Amino acid sequence: MTDDSLNSLDGGGLFPRLQQRYGLRDNPLEMETPFFADGMRQHALEALRHLCGFGDMALLLTGAPGSGKSRLLAELVRSESSRLGFHRLSAAAMTSSNALARDLKQVARSASDPDDTPREAVYRFFKWSESKVAKGQRMVLLIDDADRAAPELLRLILEGFLAADRTRAAVPVFAGEDRLVPLLGLDESSASVHQVHLRPLTREEVFSYLEPRVHKAGGKVSELLNSARLERIHGLSQGSFSRLKRVAPGVWLDMVSAASKPKRSPTINMTQLRLPALALLLLGGSWWFVSEQYDDTVALEQNTSLGVEPIRKSITIGPDTPEDDLSDQTPEPLTDATTAPDPEPEPEPELEPGFIPKKPSKYVGVEQLRSRSQGWTIQLVAGNLEQTALTVISRYPSLDKMVYTLGERKGKPWFMVFYGDYSSREEAQKAAARLPDALVSRTPWVRRAEDL
Repeated sequence: MTDDSLNSLDGGGLFPRLQQRYGLRDNPLEMETPFFADGMRQHALEALRHLCGFGDMALLLTGAPGSGKSRLLAELVRSESSRLGFHRLSAAAMTSSNALARDLKQVARSASDPDDTPREAVYRFFKWSESKVAKGQRMVLLIDDADRAAPELLRLILEGFLAADRTRAAVPVFAGEDRLVPLLGLDESSASVHQVHLRPLTREEVFSYLEPRVHKAGGKVSELLNSARLERIHGLSQGSFSRLKRVAPGVWLDMVSAASKPKRSPTINMTQLRLPALALLLLGGSWWFVSEQYDDTVALEQNTSLGVEPIRKSITIGPDTPEDDLSDQTPEPLTDATTAPDPEPEPEPELEPGFIPKKPSKYVGVEQLRSRSQGWTIQLVAGNLEQTALTVISRYPSLDKMVYTLGERKGKPWFMVFYGDYSSREEAQKAAARLPDALVSRTPWVRRAEDL
């Protein structure tokens, strides 16, 4: 059964039938609230909130169609509008570099120049956006369905951001399918972009999404989300929010029960296979016998031609080697595969050999942070520029417990700022709430020190 048949409007649509059959007050599939926090969606939201406020990278939100990217961006805007200035760039309206430049000029009117080329206008916008931080509100550019825009325009936006002060300029957030990565010309080693990926929902996460909505709509969870129906909904939706909303009504109305049954495999008559199997067995035996005879003949010819193997004497000569040791070495046969002892494996190279922190009094090694006795800390900033960390530390000299460290992300430097050392999550959360308002509004991340 197709999605179109599940969504048909015959007989007044499917929701009236659901109302009649289950006595629902509202349509549970049209409820936008509460925000679904499972399936790593809350983690993705926290990462976007954190890096939009204090970060030096462009952001990439990827996922399959219907994975909830637009809903996540809407929640980001709803929760962060008081501290971040959002501007949406319509992918459909980005028809050319001139159209993109006109849009950004309308935002930065005071800094625009009518004689600028489109590229100059984009670069000028990001330079102008740096001044917004001084006024207490960093800018964020949201480009939803970015994979539908021209790749050269996406790269122009990214280039404009990278040419500005990345710790202060407007943060581009590109949302789209996984093909956004090659469209932007990125690879696994790209350190200027942080990717947040939304995976499909599991069976348990589909239940977690539907359960509060079914309950709020007045339905019986045990009836609408029993094991058989939940299995069908998950299988047909493939873990996608948009497909889930299309297929669930059909499952609840038993319109897909037949379609969900597995097809029966055809019965095989074993009697009919006896003669072919016997012939195959005889053929295989004949092949094995001939193969063995051939191998023996080849081995005999090789032994005759090679003769005696040469002998290699493995010795180690050095200033402290006595003469007796040189004469008592055990000879070893020389083979083509081993002409010398295997070398010791080389150690993995360090991330930043000889790294010298610009502010040693505030720098702590990551291993030292992980071994803290208390166990909990507060992460304030993350980025791949040391200046990002130093800027935040210099803004709050009264927070003497603030330190920074150097880790690794995709083989590149990853600087993080932490505050405090606490014995429990609750203690750390209370301390986070007492931080200056500008830091509290940027959603400090309470986390275990051993997980850094």
